[in-house]
Amino acid sequence: MLVELKIHAIANIASDANRSMILLKEKNGERILPILLSARRATMLSIRAGIPISSPLALSLPDAFHVMLTMFDVKITQVELQSIQDGTIFCNVVCEREGIEKRLDYCLAPDALVIASTAKCPIMVEEELLEAQYMRKVGANSFALNVSSLTRKMLEDALQHAVESESYELASKLRDEIAKRTPEEEQ
Repeated sequence: MLVELKIHAIANIASDANRSMILLKEKNGERILPILLSARRATMLSIRAGIPISSPLALSLPDAFHVMLTMFDVKITQVELQSIQDGTIFCNVVCEREGIEKRLDYCLAPDALVIASTAKCPIMVEEELLEAQYMRKVGANSFALNVSSLTRKMLEDALQHAVESESYELASKLRDEIAKRTPEEEQ
């Protein structure tokens, strides 16, 4: 079963000026799915989603892509968050022309979200993926993220903190997750 999501907020990451996080919220629920992306892509999404930003950029690639598709009577009908692999979320972009549906598989989530925002189409996710990855509230103003949604740098920072605070079980889990990844897998 697919669950529709809406862009809820875009936040900067205090520990990394080059990264931001987009928060997608269930259209008819409370769960929030975090997706990491570059600050530049966050700016693109902010512009298209109508979220105020401090310094807008003149960006044209997603707009040009959308205009080209429109010229050939191709309509983007929805974006589906498909899977997460080593901290990277992949999406399908679903298009339709003359009643025939086609899918562009394995797009990176930030690119697919810019396309969805430009085309003003729904963003969908399978219930199972949302349930596994949504942010869980652990305090008044604190949320827990699934380790698979974190970048390598975030994992390394968390590992350093775990070692310093002598949380060795957590440190070993973080070490194992880092070992599964290679630097090339990061966005």
